[in-house]
Amino acid sequence: MLGNFTESLKGTVGGVVLLIASFPILFQNEGCAVDIAKGLEEGAALVQSIDAKQNIGNYNGKLIHASGEAKAGAKISDSTFGIEIAALALSRDVEMYQWEEKVVEKEDKTKTYSYDADWSSARVDSSKFNQKKDHINPAFPYESNTTHASSVSLGNLSFSQALIESISPNSDLEYDSATTARLKAKLGAKAQIHDGRIYIGKNPLSPEIGDVRVNHQVAPEGAVSIIGLLNGDIVNPYQTKRDTTILVFDYGTKDAATMFQEEQDANVFRTWAVRIAGFFAMFLGFRLLFGPIAAAGGWIPILGGILEMGVSIVAGILAFSFSFVTIAIAWIFFRPLLGIGLLILGGGAFAYLLYQKGKFGNKPGAAKA
Repeated sequence: MLGNFTESLKGTVGGVVLLIASFPILFQNEGCAVDIAKGLEEGAALVQSIDAKQNIGNYNGKLIHASGEAKAGAKISDSTFGIEIAALALSRDVEMYQWEEKVVEKEDKTKTYSYDADWSSARVDSSKFNQKKDHINPAFPYESNTTHASSVSLGNLSFSQALIESISPNSDLEYDSATTARLKAKLGAKAQIHDGRIYIGKNPLSPEIGDVRVNHQVAPEGAVSIIGLLNGDIVNPYQTKRDTTILVFDYGTKDAATMFQEEQDANVFRTWAVRIAGFFAMFLGFRLLFGPIAAAGGWIPILGGILEMGVSIVAGILAFSFSFVTIAIAWIFFRPLLGIGLLILGGGAFAYLLYQKGKFGNKPGAAKA
């Protein structure tokens, strides 16, 4: 019990760190959301849709939108596995079959260790295992990476390096017979195609430690839509008055309004994701800060459970309250009209509730203390 109390005291330091970090994260998130939204509104008002196959000279220095067939200037390859393809981007994802250590600590501080083998995309350092002599993981023979085309064009437009690097592989590469032949020529009989992946090992149905499987994804050539600043014939990032940038790539033929709306939707999603993350960071911070209170009740089993629940509830209430206040202050700072309006609305609702409570409490015949 004393050990748990000591550990909870140490945890308060982490709680303070989380609390200190959560406030600026929540505050700055609102500012970033406003800047991105306003920048996108600016871009939506200025953008001009053009035909990339026609004369583009008149649009130099303009924010432009275009749709058409994107083509790579040359094939890209993964020579290690004998792959060469006409595509905008190619990624290699590598996993290795490795030992993983699981540690269970009992109340008396004794530890038990167990070992299971599983696939992992990151090397598990077996040198730190408790039983490292019997559970050795080899080094990764291949690394995961992404290769982009050296040049990409859409009609008379050329992609800037920033636009090319914004392209993410989005579909699994299907290995054909030619790829399989090149693969075996390079890596020998131990390499094969199994379940849509390259497998390097004796038997994919019974993997051994050190076996490797590789999956490639590709961003194919084809119909795309882009938005960016045209400099000469190169599409670059557009700098907004809010000091944000606009450079958008998407597959398919989409009009400018649709692309800007999707960017606004993505901005809303990011904003809420950070809000939720900030709330949980604050909740965990308060939970760790109050940890010693819950741990102190551990001496009495029933009281310990009640305190654990109580501390979690209080931490949740405080995290919600402080998160809401932080976001509200940020709104007043970054969105004055909306922030003040909501503050007045919230204050008015609170005053109305107090009024109603007093009104009903003062009715004739109401119970008196």
